[in-house]
Amino acid sequence: MDNKIANFLFTKVGIPKFENFLNLSSLQHKLTSGNIANTSTPGYRSQSIDFNSELTKANENTRRIAGSITNASHIPLGHHINKPPEINQASIIEGDMNSVDIDNEIAEMAQNELEFSIAARLLQKKFQGLRKAITSK
Repeated sequence: MDNKIANFLFTKVGIPKFENFLNLSSLQHKLTSGNIANTSTPGYRSQSIDFNSELTKANENTRRIAGSITNASHIPLGHHINKPPEINQASIIEGDMNSVDIDNEIAEMAQNELEFSIAARLLQKKFQGLRKAITSK
């Protein structure tokens, strides 16, 4: 019974959506930092995700059929919450050493850091509000 109440409370205030946002933001940060680390690596293809479409896909309540996972080694099929985000690799332009644009990567990292900080603060405020409602203070 406790799980049902906690599940309802946390789902009702949107905590799973913040979790999805923070997880995708973390993945985007890892990809961007990997791109920056490989700035001078010949033949390296920069990696990224389409953040908005992946976030929409993660937060979407859809009626599409998704394969059920009954074993940890199963591959998620269809529109499934456990299906990893699609990572895009940029193509290398003729004459360039790799596809990393350091200025673009630094700007993306700064924007991602700002968005992550704001989402983490908003999530913290949600928990403070829940604690205040529970303790009546």
